[in-house]
Amino acid sequence: MAMQKIGDKQWAELRRKAEMLVGLPSSTIDHQVGREITRLIHEIQVNQAELEMQNEELSRIRDTAEATSRKYETLYRNFASLFNFAPIGYLIIDRDGEIHEINLAASILFDAPRSTLVGQCITAFIHRDDQDGFYYQKLNCQKHLENSIFELKMKKADGRLFDAQLQMQSFFEAHSDERRYTISIVDISEQVQLSSSYALQQNALELSCRATTMAALLEGYVQLVKSYLQCDAVGIRLRDEAGNIPYQAYDGFSQAFYESESPLSLHTDQCMCIAVIKGATDPGRPFFTKNGSFFINGTSRFLATLSPMDLGATRNVCNAHGYESVVLVPIGIGGTIDGLIHAADHRENRFPLRLVENLENAGSRLGLAIQRFHLQKQLGDSIEALNDLSSHLLTVQEDEQRRIALELHDGCGQDLNVLKLRLKSIQHRLPADAADLSQACDELLAFSDKIIDEIRNIAHGLKPAALETLGLSAAIRQMIREYSTYAKVQVEAQIELLDQIKDSKAQICLFRIFQEALTNVHKHARATWVVLAASRDKDAIRIRIEDNGIGFDARKEFYQANGRMGMGLSALALRCRMIGADLSVDSEAGKGCRLVIRVPCPNPEAVR
Repeated sequence: MAMQKIGDKQWAELRRKAEMLVGLPSSTIDHQVGREITRLIHEIQVNQAELEMQNEELSRIRDTAEATSRKYETLYRNFASLFNFAPIGYLIIDRDGEIHEINLAASILFDAPRSTLVGQCITAFIHRDDQDGFYYQKLNCQKHLENSIFELKMKKADGRLFDAQLQMQSFFEAHSDERRYTISIVDISEQVQLSSSYALQQNALELSCRATTMAALLEGYVQLVKSYLQCDAVGIRLRDEAGNIPYQAYDGFSQAFYESESPLSLHTDQCMCIAVIKGATDPGRPFFTKNGSFFINGTSRFLATLSPMDLGATRNVCNAHGYESVVLVPIGIGGTIDGLIHAADHRENRFPLRLVENLENAGSRLGLAIQRFHLQKQLGDSIEALNDLSSHLLTVQEDEQRRIALELHDGCGQDLNVLKLRLKSIQHRLPADAADLSQACDELLAFSDKIIDEIRNIAHGLKPAALETLGLSAAIRQMIREYSTYAKVQVEAQIELLDQIKDSKAQICLFRIFQEALTNVHKHARATWVVLAASRDKDAIRIRIEDNGIGFDARKEFYQANGRMGMGLSALALRCRMIGADLSVDSEAGKGCRLVIRVPCPNPEAVR
């Protein structure tokens, strides 16, 4: 500016002098003034050249600035497009959580226009249970100046929840000390659903295999489904023989709801539970699936569209108790629908179709588990009936053996004794010269004694008299003595504790068990010694029967339908079941055999 003022004065002075010179003759012009004029003209020309160069530089700088401006405008447009149209939600918040910028993807996630989201606090879109976690992550991000990646449950503008993964980074605003946070948001609801669905199916399978009672199975399923759906209430209905479908297990329903809904009857009531169990669903209509489930996520909105006549056709108890979201999943048992899973929540939009389909898979596993319990009960009833029949047959057998023994003793035995007396009478009446006839009588008498001994042994085997008169241990010792007369086997017996068993049925069964075991050793084992031992084991007596014979494959022989060994072991097992005893068989080929029987018997010393 100063240069410009100096130039103007010089120009004005030069003009004045020039005008004076024009009016004078050239001869009067001072030579010195001419040199000054020349100098001024040169200086003006230099200044003009400098101005022209400065003008060219300014033009170049202006062109560069314009090019740079266009470049940054392009970059900004690209950034704005990238920010606004990125497939991942982005937003910028301040230290108080207020949203300053938000892109289109984030506004779609929150299901609200961007203009309504800017200025709101981000915590308004975070589930209350995760707000403390978000605050902690923000502090951690501020402290360590690193990206913080975490997951939490967020809310849309209408209150619907979704699972999100957030990545947060803190920075300072340009030309300011104010801290800001950039946050990227990804909806991971589908991944979470897949993971939770897998966990549901795995837990359902484990529960079905682990549960030992029907009550434990149903209670476990109620808690499993409630945890998976994150809903207010879950119940399981099962059809009974009278056609009722009461809740067999439930959690979350009020007592008033339970008392109103549990006594439903397939014959007299009309509601959606009845329709699902009867299979009266149409997959072509809304709210029904192809597998026969019913689900609705707004009962009040739905009922508002019905006419009064249609409203009166069903009970609508779920809506009356404030449940907006309801799902009913049938439970198939053996090809028929015999129950259902009922889940309800007071909030809307809690049960999307994907969750219902996962719940249907869990319901099918529950049906198989229930069927297993039914089959187990039928099998148990059949085994119990078979044991009762076998016990009755063995009792009849013992009675028949006792009757035969009495017949042999009182009938044949007495008849043979009479025959002996008659033979002796005839022998005494023979003449002295009938020596051959007398010898024949002696032979007949000896043969009669043999027959009587054999009948006595048979009768004793059928009805051990020592068992009734002397007790179990004495009867078994007598059996051992008789066994040793025909079997070349050393027997060691420590069986005094057997006398503590007072039940007559148990005594008879154990006597027969020892009898059968010794017979098997004699016929099959080729053993040289046998040990019979009884010891106290808490409230039971442990009986061990062990030999050093050739042994056998216990797993194969024990279940063998044909063959003596298989039948013998089966008879032992049956007699053990009759008295509530446990039987274990330990044997291998070439390593002998050990039978261990554990008979329930209270310890008399402990009783005193």
